[in-house]
Amino acid sequence: MRRHPALVRLSEEHHHELAHAKRLLRAAVAGPEERLAVASAYVDAFFTETVEHFRREEEILFPLYVRHAGSTAVLERILREHMELHGLVRALRVEAAAGDIPPEALRTLGNLLHDHVRVEERELFEEIERIVPAAELEAVRLKGMSGE
Repeated sequence: MRRHPALVRLSEEHHHELAHAKRLLRAAVAGPEERLAVASAYVDAFFTETVEHFRREEEILFPLYVRHAGSTAVLERILREHMELHGLVRALRVEAAAGDIPPEALRTLGNLLHDHVRVEERELFEEIERIVPAAELEAVRLKGMSGE
């Protein structure tokens, strides 16, 4: 799907998160070594990439959306899931440090991550593009939201 230039970078990052979700779900049925490797890789990616992604959404994009739509159920869900993902990854980091990754931890995280990205892309971003004037999205893009 074609995105406004202000949202392209975030959408590309969502694609990477979907790939992580798929790896987490595959690793849930793998052996302990693979579970540990995949969990450790995602913990690293989360704290080096995803946290910054969330910050750009929460500090730049979502306030713009709220100015036009107010607080909506989908936005509240997304913000709640950001917090839940933080908690799950922090717990996964502790489990990785102990060297034991329960399959259910990877399943829970992988499923939430997958569903979260799908809702952001298919519902929230669609709504943002529909209600936020293009000029305001362009201003956000020029502030560095798109990574250009």
